Amino acid sequence: MPGKAHEAHHHASGAVGRARSLRRAMTLPEKLLWADLRKLDLNIRRQAPMGRYVVDFVSHAARLVIEVDSARHDLPEDQLHDAERTAWLASQGYRVLRFRNGEVADHRIRVVNAIVTEITGAPLALSDQLAVGSPPSPTLPPSRGKGEEF
Repeated sequence: MPGKAHEAHHHASGAVGRARSLRRAMTLPEKLLWADLRKLDLNIRRQAPMGRYVVDFVSHAARLVIEVDSARHDLPEDQLHDAERTAWLASQGYRVLRFRNGEVADHRIRVVNAIVTEITGAPLALSDQLAVGSPPSPTLPPSRGKGEEF
C-alpha cells in the first residue's frame, strides 16, 4: 500500500494539465514571488499538482506548501475549499503557509524571509535579502525541471 508521500505525489486526472495551464497564467504576485524563490536554491516547484489539487508553490523536502491568495479566498465557498484542501495536505504531512496578494506585492522580503525560515530554520542572509526583488541574473540559465520563465 502506498504511503502518504506517494499519495501526495499521485496526481488526479487532469491535475498535470491544469498545473501547466496555471503556470502560464500566474498572477503578478505569484510571478514576483517565484522570481525571488528561484534565486534562493530552495528546490521549490510552482503550480505543482498534489493529489486532486494544484498548489501555488511546494517544497517537497520541507513538506511545505505556499499559497498566494486573492481576495476571492474571503468568500465562504472558497474558505471551505481552502479548509478541505489544507486538511488533505496536512493528512499527507504538509504544512501550508498562506500569504495575501498584497503581502507579496508590498512586503516581499518579509514574505520570502518567512518562507526561508520555515524551510531552513534560519532567516535570509543579508546577501539573499539584497537579491530579493532584483531582476534575475542574466548569466544563470534557468534550472531544468524547476519551471520555465514566466
